[in-house]
Amino acid sequence: MTGENVSFEKFVQRIYAGIPERTSTVEQKERAIEAKKRILNHPDCPKESRNQILKEIEIIKSEIGVIKSDADNGKMNSSIFPKRNNLG
Repeated sequence: MTGENVSFEKFVQRIYAGIPERTSTVEQKERAIEAKKRILNHPDCPKESRNQILKEIEIIKSEIGVIKSDADNGKMNSSIFPKRNNLG
């Protein structure tokens, strides 16, 4: 921050500003992860909150993986040929 004495609660509010409560895009999810990491690194972050925040980060990372996987599968299945049956 800018050297001013800011309460932890105000710090968290500033970090989350502009990030929706529910994220839906990879970009929003990556911003949420970065915000959570900054909160973890704050000296006043309660120790009892750290495990929950780390779990939230892992959940968001897995959501990003699903989004990217779905996007890749969509690209693979977008050919002009129909899906093939396992005919051997």
